[in-house]
Amino acid sequence: MARIIFLLGFITVLWLPLVQMRYGFFNETPLSENRKLAPLPELSGWRHLDRSAKDGIKWFDDHFGFRDTLIRAKTQIDYSVLGISSRIHIGTDGWLFYRSVMDVEKPATELMLRGAGEGGSANNSDAVIAGARALAAKLAARGVQLIVMVAPMKDLYYGSHLPRTARQLPQPQQITLLQQRLQQIPGLMYLDSAPILRQVAQSRTVFHRTDFHWNAPAAFAVSQALVNRLGQREGHAQPVWQHTLEIERRTFSGGEASFMPLFFPPTEQGLFVRKNWVEPAHHIVRKQAPFEWIYVSEQPQAAPLGTMVVLGDSFFDAMEESGTQIYFSKLYRARASDANLDAVLAALPSDTRYFFLEFIEVSNAAMMNLAQQAK
Repeated sequence: MARIIFLLGFITVLWLPLVQMRYGFFNETPLSENRKLAPLPELSGWRHLDRSAKDGIKWFDDHFGFRDTLIRAKTQIDYSVLGISSRIHIGTDGWLFYRSVMDVEKPATELMLRGAGEGGSANNSDAVIAGARALAAKLAARGVQLIVMVAPMKDLYYGSHLPRTARQLPQPQQITLLQQRLQQIPGLMYLDSAPILRQVAQSRTVFHRTDFHWNAPAAFAVSQALVNRLGQREGHAQPVWQHTLEIERRTFSGGEASFMPLFFPPTEQGLFVRKNWVEPAHHIVRKQAPFEWIYVSEQPQAAPLGTMVVLGDSFFDAMEESGTQIYFSKLYRARASDANLDAVLAALPSDTRYFFLEFIEVSNAAMMNLAQQAK
């Protein structure tokens, strides 16, 4: 009898994933994988049967019943019992770091900037500088100030929490040298966030422990510095930025925590900006390509600064949350994942006063798009 019960149980376990796959009796929270799952293959005749079979295996691997639950169970054991993850570097004091960023993207950026450019006559770092110089001159001819900011990764401030398994890069890194050179380009305003964040980090954290991004209070300090610097450029005697920082703490679990993935992802008391300012009368225009949104003041003459166009990534989101846009008569926001540099430059409004180009330090594509401006 025991053997029969064991056999029935074994058969049931084998069939359960197929039943779940077919009927979906149990709702599973999808994994965050940053990729598209393999589609169901289409049979295109006997000639391509081998390829269809391989595609079918990939599809089954991505869709078999209880897949997401089983992966979470395995990952939870790795994290909770062994303190490891195949996707995340688990640091001390609750700090998490993407393995892809630390072990792949940062070394790739280092190699890219060291490597030779087209024809081998100059390295890629020289090409980026030449492109930035050309873009600054081209915009200046139209009365537009180019502003560049390279957003840092959190290991710059919290690298001491990295485990020894994280890949180490030679110092100084090429991205640091590139930023130093960007600051020397005539006509280009380089917004150096590093010393601003370093100063703020003496009293509070500037990045989330469980997320890739800086926190909004850190972005607030950088935004304030940007707006006040532009105000000085326009001849304002007093600081333009008027609203004060008010921080609120929330229980938060970021993208690095959810990427592992776990049944019980780690949380933190994240720092956020509490909106305590009154926005001037304005309206928002959505989805006007290549712009994601356009902030338009109803009283542009009262705005201390003119029109700014932003091409940035998700790091600019926290600058928006800090109220940066209220100091401009208009602010055009283009997201780097949806629009490239050439498209945004082609759509630059005639009243543009400032063009803000922001990208993270591992965005090789952004740097090479900037290099293309020299042509």
